[in-house]
Amino acid sequence: MEKVIDLDTQFLGTREQSLRVMIQIGIIRQAFGVKNDETKKPVRDYERDIILSDDEIRKEFNQELKWINIAKEKSDFGGIKEFENRARYFIEAVRFFNASLADEFENLLDGVSA
Repeated sequence: MEKVIDLDTQFLGTREQSLRVMIQIGIIRQAFGVKNDETKKPVRDYERDIILSDDEIRKEFNQELKWINIAKEKSDFGGIKEFENRARYFIEAVRFFNASLADEFENLLDGVSA
């Protein structure tokens, strides 16, 4: 819960910082079942179990990879970079709670980015 609160209360000085926080807080909230309004209330439990399976998280990550491929098909080099960054932020968030899954995603991203 501390990570969610930290992300939720960060100063967002740049578009890139906003994107990073948005992606990371999204997957962490989903993985742990944290609702939007919970970070504004007193916290009763700082530790939670993950409610998403690895396969559900993979499905979310595969959507990020699809966006990269769509940008590649359109030769949208700015889009490719943006979607690769989104995927990297997603990986950073997953690494917070599942390092081996993050490593798997990193390998997949490297394969798509090559």
